[in-house]
Amino acid sequence: MLSKENRLKKKKEFNYIYKRGEVFHSHSFTMHVVRAYKRFPQIGISVSKAVGNSVVRSRVKRIFSEACRLNINRFAVKNYVITPKPISATKTSTEIARELMSVLNKNGLYRDV
Repeated sequence: MLSKENRLKKKKEFNYIYKRGEVFHSHSFTMHVVRAYKRFPQIGISVSKAVGNSVVRSRVKRIFSEACRLNINRFAVKNYVITPKPISATKTSTEIARELMSVLNKNGLYRDV
């Protein structure tokens, strides 16, 4: 689970990022990114009902959260909202983590530690 300071929780924060953020697409997810107002990256994960039932949605959210937690020091200091697509329910955690890092690297959001 992401630490408390690295999580986005409020609907107002999510809506701001959806409205003003840049959008990056991947095979398994969509990522909205906007400039951060704090000195550390913050991440929100929003899983729609199209992904599956509540058990599947919860599993997908946990996998994305863990992939982000393990690589949080490589995220550029911005605010992110990750929206998994239904195909992500069939992927393993390593595939999702690899794809997440690939999207960050491809779009200049990856920082070397």
